[in-house]
Amino acid sequence: MKARRGDLSGPVLAILVTLVLLAIGAAIVAYFVLLGGAPQQGVIAVVGQPTIVKGSGNSFIANVTIKNVGSANITITTGTTTNVKLNITGQTLNLNYPATGTIRLRPGDTITLGFRHTSGWPSVAPRETVSGVLIIRDVETLEVVFRVVRPSS
Repeated sequence: MKARRGDLSGPVLAILVTLVLLAIGAAIVAYFVLLGGAPQQGVIAVVGQPTIVKGSGNSFIANVTIKNVGSANITITTGTTTNVKLNITGQTLNLNYPATGTIRLRPGDTITLGFRHTSGWPSVAPRETVSGVLIIRDVETLEVVFRVVRPSS
């Protein structure tokens, strides 16, 4: 075969094909990174071991630490119509602390939520663990297993 005047040489053609393929690859990567990325959302997870400790009299306090492991901010509203509840030992407990208001968790932030039961210690004292359900209406519902910490003596 003879090259004709105006034909592209082999090396020039190889360079042009390579450039076109690189441009197509860059367009695909840009689509997935910029346009097709995962949506921003807040997700909570339990951190550490939730605990139940004896309070005064026959009361107990259940503490659970949550963390925003998602990629967006989370706003949890509390107050008179509490959106944060704990179902445990057949009772629904309202949030005891932190104080009522608005809780804002940025990605990576943690907070400890405390719930008080005024007369439930006798029902949890003989157990090693107690299961419960943490309901945060603004975000999600989590099953939680609490470790019962008994006082020494």
